[in-house]
Amino acid sequence: MTTELIGTLFLSEKRKNVLIFLLSGPKDIDEIKIELNVNTSALMTQMKILMDQGLIVYSDNLYSLSVMGSVIVQKMLPLLNMLDTYSENKTYWSDHKLSAIPSDLLDRMDELRNCVLVEPELHRLYELPLKFEENLFKSAYIREISSFFSPSYHSAYLELARKGTEISIIIPVSVFDRFSHDYPFLLEEYLSRPNAKIYVYEKPIEMASSVVTDHFFSFSLFNNNGVYHNHSMMSFEESSIQWGEKLFQYYLERSKEMKLGDLKNI
Repeated sequence: MTTELIGTLFLSEKRKNVLIFLLSGPKDIDEIKIELNVNTSALMTQMKILMDQGLIVYSDNLYSLSVMGSVIVQKMLPLLNMLDTYSENKTYWSDHKLSAIPSDLLDRMDELRNCVLVEPELHRLYELPLKFEENLFKSAYIREISSFFSPSYHSAYLELARKGTEISIIIPVSVFDRFSHDYPFLLEEYLSRPNAKIYVYEKPIEMASSVVTDHFFSFSLFNNNGVYHNHSMMSFEESSIQWGEKLFQYYLERSKEMKLGDLKNI
């Protein structure tokens, strides 16, 4: 029976789509046909299977999920979303270090929707990818976690801070030390602005970077050999942005804010 039910849920796109569509409430057969773009005979075969399994019921010319059908479909959705997230970028997830992601957020990777790999153009190999940079300058706030030092990032952030964008950056001690020694005046101006903050994370940051704004979420992971290449995985979905906010909060709670006075102690 378990195998049969799993087959009912996962071995037909039509059945799966009917169940997901009915989560929003009872529907008549015409509404279902229009949503799934199928004819009556093809649809009714699948509806009978779903009714035989007790997943949907029919009353007053409307189809709806049964009580257990609703429970099962709501439990099924995260798995389907996780499979979609994985299949959309299977090579990337397989080749990069997912262990850098906190375990509770790794369990919620189904929230990362419609991620697209963005790489710099050949003439911008050591600069920000153009799509990333263009959307960065549209953002009202920026929250970044970074394990490495990039002058192009920090120059862009100072320019944005001057324009009033709220910016918060979390970096490891080694990156802060380099920033303060190689670019002291830039760092001093940055920290003197009320809309710009830097936090130091005292342990190694195992992901390359993560940027979340009101507009998009972007992240970069090291590959399984620990090597980094200039790229971003970007998503403009609200669920992805919220996932990125949680990731930033995880590191923020474990970091120390640096003040202008801290530069005198270096």
